[in-house]
Amino acid sequence: MSAREIARELGGVSIDFSKRFAPERFLPLAYAPIYGNLSDGERLRYNQLHGLYVNEQIAFFETVLARNVLLPLIRRTLPEDLRDALRRFVAEEDTHTEMFRQLNRRAAPHLFGARDARFIRAGRPLRCALARAARHARTLPLFIWMMLIQEEKAAEYARDLIRDSADVEPSFLRVHRRHLADEMDHIQWDELLLDRLWERLSPRLRRWNARLLAWLLGEFFLLPKRGGWRVIEEWVREFPARRPLLPEIRRQLAALGDEPRYLAAVYSRELSPRAYARFDRCPEFRILEKARVNYRPLETPAL
Repeated sequence: MSAREIARELGGVSIDFSKRFAPERFLPLAYAPIYGNLSDGERLRYNQLHGLYVNEQIAFFETVLARNVLLPLIRRTLPEDLRDALRRFVAEEDTHTEMFRQLNRRAAPHLFGARDARFIRAGRPLRCALARAARHARTLPLFIWMMLIQEEKAAEYARDLIRDSADVEPSFLRVHRRHLADEMDHIQWDELLLDRLWERLSPRLRRWNARLLAWLLGEFFLLPKRGGWRVIEEWVREFPARRPLLPEIRRQLAALGDEPRYLAAVYSRELSPRAYARFDRCPEFRILEKARVNYRPLETPAL
């Protein structure tokens, strides 16, 4: 069944709240010492809220990032087969966005019934700035690198759900399984775009893109700050007796930057093998060795 058909059917699906929505290894709080002191019910609900947040992230990036990267490229001079692939890419991303939004509305109507985003609060100025920058992927292909990393990670996230399918909520499993099927083509198309765009940049622009990518990965996608903290706040609203723990939870989440197991669950060669293999071939990405993204080149690239 297509993603579009799944999106249409989700409105009539009952959600099984005895099941997990997300893989445990992708939960930030699971790497904090305090997690072991929570009850099974408290851990399950945190898992579910974080799963909703991941769905929201996917929809956000497919709307704000992917469309704005791909549509201007379609209008450029590209081989017709690649332009056709990018048109399909955009159409599938639009359908994925609807699929994840419908799932979140069904699973949490009190959070998503009247809005698409609950945990990500990117205001209009930020959205506009991000969209405007993404439209210039010919000179800012760092956004394609970001898409490749996030899509590889989304694929591994889905594989984890499939491996533990007996414990996963069926609608979440179904949606992420469908997403995985499409992401494999998207990853291939990301690489084709990088093949065409990256080496055509001047060395100075490649270095600038690499530095900006390193900063974005560390600032917005490493530690649970903005949206990740709002997940915790929503969880405490449902378990008000745990409110006194908030300062300690914040402290422990901030300390995850020194937790190797957590960092490996955010960025690693295992999660993003194609992106990391490409980093190996590009000397400008040696800057990532200084970031906390678990990157060490397998071999010294030729200068």
